[in-house]
Amino acid sequence: MANRPDRGGAPQRGAAIRRSGGTSDARAARARELHRKAVEADELAARLRAERDQLVRRLRAEDPQKWSYGALAAALGCSRELIAQVSRRGEAS
Repeated sequence: MANRPDRGGAPQRGAAIRRSGGTSDARAARARELHRKAVEADELAARLRAERDQLVRRLRAEDPQKWSYGALAAALGCSRELIAQVSRRGEAS
């Protein structure tokens, strides 16, 4: 007698797994889940970058002598080029 999930047995090897969203293959379901998580991570990263940029511009505006590109880069652990880019973007707005 073959293993049958509807009769308490284990599913046969290679059997398709039904998941929410209509995906019948476990790999496709996993890819869909990872895609959703990646989109969420991208959205969070964008919000975090926007907040970082706002703080960098505010620090530069309040005390550009103290918060030079080099000082900000050292404080954030990034490059002077990134600080310059963030600062230039703020000037264009």
